Amino acid sequence: MFDILTRSRANYDPQTHAVADYQSHSGPVVAFMRSATCAILLLISIGICGCANTELTAAQQDLTSGNFAAAHDKFVAASRSPKLTTHEWRELADGLCLTEAKLGPPQYPLAEQRRICANAAERPGSSSGATLARIDSAERDATGADVAAELKSNDIAGAQAAVVRYQSFPGADQLAIADWSKQIWSALELQESHARHPDRHLVPAIAAISHRYPKMHRMNDAAFKRWVMENATVSRTPLVNGIDLRKGAIDLHVSGASLPEVALNLNRFAQINDAMVARCRCDGRTNIAVEGSGLPAYLLRLDPETRQSEVLVMPQPH
Repeated sequence: MFDILTRSRANYDPQTHAVADYQSHSGPVVAFMRSATCAILLLISIGICGCANTELTAAQQDLTSGNFAAAHDKFVAASRSPKLTTHEWRELADGLCLTEAKLGPPQYPLAEQRRICANAAERPGSSSGATLARIDSAERDATGADVAAELKSNDIAGAQAAVVRYQSFPGADQLAIADWSKQIWSALELQESHARHPDRHLVPAIAAISHRYPKMHRMNDAAFKRWVMENATVSRTPLVNGIDLRKGAIDLHVSGASLPEVALNLNRFAQINDAMVARCRCDGRTNIAVEGSGLPAYLLRLDPETRQSEVLVMPQPH
């Protein structure tokens, strides 16, 4: 380096402020610096990967000794490495799943455990499937207990939300869901019967709606069902799969796949309930249930003050 600087100073031209032959002599220096930089970056990269491998090895040793908290910390540290092999990512994901399942709540609630283990189980060759199945079983049991508790406290919306959550788990008991659905409908009927009381707006509201739908009162059951199906069809696609008529009520059955479209066309179902009110000349009700589970999706009831049907939205599957 000193020799190059000396020659450069000797070749300095005061007129042009240039150094003769500088470019040619500086080329090897630049090349050396680039090579050195690449070597340093390579060493850093190797060091990072080496640290990650060391963390994974130490984490596995902690797992073997039952020190799950320390193992989890090391797996988290290893996850910060930008360069892990597919095998190492799988090892890391399985390790996080196992340690969180072992440590458990409150630090790692069941929902958090399930998310981590579900992600791990998606990796080819993962060993997290059995852990995920145990978490699902535990969460099903806990959610089932929640349903029973909410029904006991007469919290219908809470019970419905718990059932919706329960049915999202693999292996959900369909017979239990059907039984809970019946209990929820019974509780709704009981709650509404207790809530009913004479309303001075009810009679004029029924009269006003009957005036808007003068033909409904003369329709027989078959004709009314046809009218309902026509009004529950959008772009030639029926939103309703089944209709049951009861005294003062109509039960509509829709598929889970149709729920998004039903939600966009609730005005049609409000009109159907108005027509039901006009047909029975009573405080008519429309219940929309999801096929399979039988759970309530929407309830439509007459609002005596507005003289229109209003929609009560129940918790929906996600």
